[in-house]
Amino acid sequence: MDTASDNRGAMAMSVKEVVDATGGRLLSGSQDVSLSALFIDSREVKPGGLFVALRGEEQDGHGFIPQAIERGAAGILCERPPQAVDHTAVILVSDTRQALFDITADRLRRQALPIVAITGSAGKTTTKDLIAHVLGRRLRVHKSEGNLNTYTGIPMTIFQMDPRDRALVVEYAMSRAGEIRELTSVAPPTIGVVLNVGLAHVGFLGSIDAVAAAKRELVEGLTPGGLAVLNADDPRVRAMSAVARRFTLYGLASDAGVRAERIRLHGIEGSTFTLVTPRGKAEVYLRLPGQHSISNALAAAAVALEFEFDGPAIATALHGFTPPARRMNIVTGRNGATVIDDSYNASPGSMQAALHVLELAPKGSLKVAVLGDMLELGDHAARAHEEIGSLAGRTADIVIALGEFAPRVVESARRAGLAKERAYVVEGADQVVAALGPLLTPQTQVLVKGSRGMRLERVVEQIREGS
Repeated sequence: MDTASDNRGAMAMSVKEVVDATGGRLLSGSQDVSLSALFIDSREVKPGGLFVALRGEEQDGHGFIPQAIERGAAGILCERPPQAVDHTAVILVSDTRQALFDITADRLRRQALPIVAITGSAGKTTTKDLIAHVLGRRLRVHKSEGNLNTYTGIPMTIFQMDPRDRALVVEYAMSRAGEIRELTSVAPPTIGVVLNVGLAHVGFLGSIDAVAAAKRELVEGLTPGGLAVLNADDPRVRAMSAVARRFTLYGLASDAGVRAERIRLHGIEGSTFTLVTPRGKAEVYLRLPGQHSISNALAAAAVALEFEFDGPAIATALHGFTPPARRMNIVTGRNGATVIDDSYNASPGSMQAALHVLELAPKGSLKVAVLGDMLELGDHAARAHEEIGSLAGRTADIVIALGEFAPRVVESARRAGLAKERAYVVEGADQVVAALGPLLTPQTQVLVKGSRGMRLERVVEQIREGS
């Protein structure tokens, strides 16, 4: 039985506990008030919650305290006293960001449990969900949801834990050096999983080696005796074993302790392979397309071994996994076409993996790639989009590109061999849908992929069956 946490029994925290954890001063309200949830966005506040007024680069949460109170906040954590708060508990601190971390650390002291943290340039969310799914076969697991993977999201995730939870599985995202180190100082992982190092966020960090150094902070921040789970097939990740007290390698490499053998890819149907572990072998049927999905599954297997799973138990759990929304989802489109919805996000590595899935379409299929920009690549953006365009030109029959770098994608696809009329730029989602209209038949496979900011899920919604 899957026992992933649904958060309905999240442990409340009293105002007094917040005051004690943060060293703050209670300006108004009762210290006995129970706070049911934590919020940093006044629009999301629910009655009984604690609103933390954070100062951001563009907005200051203190300006939204009245809205939070209006929506029923039972507590306010702030650096400047608000006006006219009636009976709402107001806790004054010198630094709300640090106070947020203090609350998180206190919460973890009161409910000690193993923390599995995942980082990487691609595949974090799917791997997080794979790990939570496998572990959930035996114990109650709480996992981060949506984009709660930053210095604000991790505290919110931890605050939502249920007293019955026995493991926490989270993503540690980063866009700058030191960010993961900060997260590990607040919530040090028992197990740290590093998937890969690619160009994602290189626009903020400057070089791929700087990205690797930022990811390595997860390994450096593990608890004493913690386990680093490292991708043996990525040289930069493998090298992180040098700073790990204890590590295991997973991948296709022959020296990986957890590896896949006899791999058979079945296009959008997924894959089968032999899972090899120190606790036995087993045949796996994975309902996730692409060889990159096998790598993510191996990472989950390596984590499960630390929780006393054996090879056959892991294989059984992996078979029951279905992907999260907009990540390699296979949906039926208009006129019986097949849509590969991978629209949630994109980096060069994940874009390459998705195109290789499209490449596996059955003989006689019309393979269409709808590609949006990959964001946050900085000076590497032009070259990265040209490389993706070249790959798309070799793997797809038709390339439809949109975004700032769409011309580079299309030009490269044409240089790779696509005719001019089979690779072209469009201006937005509506034009994509119009271009796809006459192409959609039962023999068509359409890949839709781009960075989150491109919002390509709008294309999927308009071309799916019944739309």
